[in-house]
Amino acid sequence: MGPVHGLGRERGRPRPRARGSVGARAEGEGGCGGRCRSGSVRKQRSVAPVTETRAVRRSATDDGELAALVVLARAPGIGLRTVRRLVDRHGGASAALETLRRAAPDDLRAARSLLREARNRGLRVAGYTDCGEAAYSAGLRHLPDPPPVLFERGPGTPDSERMIAVVGTRAASSYGLRTAYALGRELGRWGWTVVSGMARGIDAAAHAGALDAGGQTIGVLGTGLDREYPAENRDLYRRMRSHGILLSEFEPGAPPTRSAFPRRNRVIAALARGVIVVEAGGRSGALNTADHALDLGREVLAVPGRIDDPGAAGCLRLLRQGAGLVAGVQDVFDALGWLCLEPPPPSEEGPAPAVDGSSGDRRLLGALSRGPRSPDELAVGLEMPVTKVLGGLGRLELEGWVERRPGGSFAAVRRRGGR
Repeated sequence: MGPVHGLGRERGRPRPRARGSVGARAEGEGGCGGRCRSGSVRKQRSVAPVTETRAVRRSATDDGELAALVVLARAPGIGLRTVRRLVDRHGGASAALETLRRAAPDDLRAARSLLREARNRGLRVAGYTDCGEAAYSAGLRHLPDPPPVLFERGPGTPDSERMIAVVGTRAASSYGLRTAYALGRELGRWGWTVVSGMARGIDAAAHAGALDAGGQTIGVLGTGLDREYPAENRDLYRRMRSHGILLSEFEPGAPPTRSAFPRRNRVIAALARGVIVVEAGGRSGALNTADHALDLGREVLAVPGRIDDPGAAGCLRLLRQGAGLVAGVQDVFDALGWLCLEPPPPSEEGPAPAVDGSSGDRRLLGALSRGPRSPDELAVGLEMPVTKVLGGLGRLELEGWVERRPGGSFAAVRRRGGR
């Protein structure tokens, strides 16, 4: 896909100064557990553009290679770095298995059965060795431990030249949610694909903003694609399946685990040209995504928060260590070296106020207009499932109709002009 509405890389303009790092990552497979590294600022190494380079097609050979990749990924005692080394050394997963004589016929049959089941569920599959019916992003090849196989769902058509990650805490403030939503919406209007992790809080707000602008967005999961985690994002999952893309390296049926989300974070960082951390405490998992971005030579940017807010400590630390400050989308474009020559196009599907879009949302707002309530109190009083209550509160909070109070309760927001 070419540049949209005059937005393209500025010719003759030097690449912006690389943002600072927070020291060297510890060697070995796995992330840092959400802890931001400390240390001196280092210069990022440059990387090739994140672009796709092949026409997508599928053949019997592809299926055999995909099955071999699945077998290697499942093999006990072999980490993803080792899988990459084996595949690169032998020129493919099938050749690696043949040389190692590691695969029993039952292993390959089970792998083929998995691929068949995934396709029956409407999923597309992409392999590290350019096999399968979906394209394997070139950005993932910059990882030392790229996913051998990726599962994909959704009709979205993202521009691989314009992917930006927007991440942050699950326990987001109203300010953080509004900022993430606004960034997602503006980036979507300008033709950028918003990449995030489908978690509650900042992730969900960024996805929703991009979708409401009629833009492209990719949700990278730490579970199988048949899981809707967390349950409160059920409506967002429905919208992503209809208009976006859901992506996971985990097999269908895989549950959420503690180790899965740092693995997901590295995929988010590798897909994008840069990572924006909207709101993060000192131990937020979003800092893990920023660490991966630094290791890959991507830009790291952060939204400033209040200096006395523990929920902003991670962003403030990133800014002190050289991350770019984001006060609006122009800061993002400047950091990435893109020149905005024309105003953005009008939104394709600007959102109606959430209170007008759902009778359930109107009932929630009516109840909250009588005073703050917890989600459980609303569920009992309105006789609504708590998951539906949480989803409605999330939409109303994103649109500025309600705000979260200390202790987990919600209250209606007084809006000027009768809104």
